[in-house]
Amino acid sequence: MKRILTTASAALLALGTAASASTFSLVGETAGIIPGAGATNEVLTETFNLGGAAGYFGAQVELDAASDIEVAFFGYEAGFTNSFSFGGVTTTTEVPTLALPGLELGLNGDSQSEFAADEASPLSSYTASGIGAGLLDFSFLTSGSAGGVVNGFNPDNSLVDANFFVSFGRDSLRQSIFLFFDDGGAENDDNHDDLVVRLTIGNGQTEPNPVPLPATGLLLLGALGGMRMMKRRS
Repeated sequence: MKRILTTASAALLALGTAASASTFSLVGETAGIIPGAGATNEVLTETFNLGGAAGYFGAQVELDAASDIEVAFFGYEAGFTNSFSFGGVTTTTEVPTLALPGLELGLNGDSQSEFAADEASPLSSYTASGIGAGLLDFSFLTSGSAGGVVNGFNPDNSLVDANFFVSFGRDSLRQSIFLFFDDGGAENDDNHDDLVVRLTIGNGQTEPNPVPLPATGLLLLGALGGMRMMKRRS
């Protein structure tokens, strides 16, 4: 049974933000891919039809110029209750016992997972207006022992700590990023699908940057292309 994210805010906007020349940048990042060996990121597979995403561990996210930012939620698969706070709004994977007026609540189900149907249909979204340049003030919180993580103090993936992985949206010119939260649970399953959030400057849909083809795959494609050229010449 599905359970939709609950967003605690007086004003929710499901609209995209105004176009902007701002871009996201990263500090202290280490390139990598998710999920870890033997793991499955269910948001990537269920929503984006991707087996993995390329991006960065241990990154701190900055904005180069003031802008409105759309925040969209694409899913989670976690045993803990997790939340994301940004722009004065906190969104959680747990439906509260007392519904606040004007909020769109989902059903309380047994399964602690929820996935958007596709990139055009996030589970929930809102616009954070007038976000200033510099380090973005966002954080993830978990009910697990890891506690959570704040942008600016995001650890790498070497320890059993809560952390987030950053993947730029494909073809977004660094105006869209995906944050893949790992709450440190399930004996550090390393799949980074405990809560997946997209931050977007301006309008448009995008998916995470997919894992590139292995070098052997590229060589094979090159060889096939060469064979086609030879066949045409013969």
